[in-house]
Amino acid sequence: MTTINQINDSGLPLTAQTGKPQKNDTADAFENVFNKALDKTQAKQMIPTSVNALSEIASSGLKIIDSSGIVSGKTGKLLDMLDAYSIQLQDPEVSLKNIEPVLEKIRINAGTLFEETQRLSAADENLKKIATQTIVTAQTEYLKFQRGDYLS
Repeated sequence: MTTINQINDSGLPLTAQTGKPQKNDTADAFENVFNKALDKTQAKQMIPTSVNALSEIASSGLKIIDSSGIVSGKTGKLLDMLDAYSIQLQDPEVSLKNIEPVLEKIRINAGTLFEETQRLSAADENLKKIATQTIVTAQTEYLKFQRGDYLS
């Protein structure tokens, strides 16, 4: 059994290391440098400094549409829908049941156009008048249809 367990036989007596371990000069040098660096970081107080803020970054491919562009686009779309609606009303082969979903879309688009029109500035007063007249026309047609004016 003594030949198998030779790991514990190191050849150095365990009693030789009873004293304090000796320090190398390099270990002291590292400790001194470390302490000096630590003292410097702890001694400094936070000094407020001014930071330059980032300026706005312009995008080269982004096209921003303002409110007047949105309103004019939605007004044109609503006018096209009203035109298609009037053509369907004149066609005797198209039933009122088939026209009703078209008129419902017209009503919804008129509502969203009204919301966008409220955001227009005073500089877009003429566009606001055209959009408002288109909205009133769409709502009037919706009410006429719901009231039964087109029943024969």
